[in-house]
Amino acid sequence: MFRINSLANEPKQSIVMFVDNSRIVFTFNYKPNQLGWFFGFEYDGQSYQNIRLTTSYNILRAYRNWLPFGIACQTLDGLEPMDIDDFSSGYANVYLLTKEEVNTVESTFYVKTTPNL
Repeated sequence: MFRINSLANEPKQSIVMFVDNSRIVFTFNYKPNQLGWFFGFEYDGQSYQNIRLTTSYNILRAYRNWLPFGIACQTLDGLEPMDIDDFSSGYANVYLLTKEEVNTVESTFYVKTTPNL
């Protein structure tokens, strides 16, 4: 799990990261009229934008079968990051997950259970 520690309190930010020799370009945008952070990414010729940054074990869970990475967001109190200073103050942290970590998150937090018969 890699903490993306270069996020600051600027309303528009771009970060390049690498996972398994693959280049990923992330964009983070703060939208004051929606009280929140949004992000997007470019990977393998595909671009996804305007994904609301919420507290989650893997925000990109819907793409887990295609992407070799995931994104986790945590805050000090478990609420959503809604302020432009949430990263610079340390209130919110964003993590890049490897494929192995995505699989661990799946098996730990999203495990399927069967009812007792």
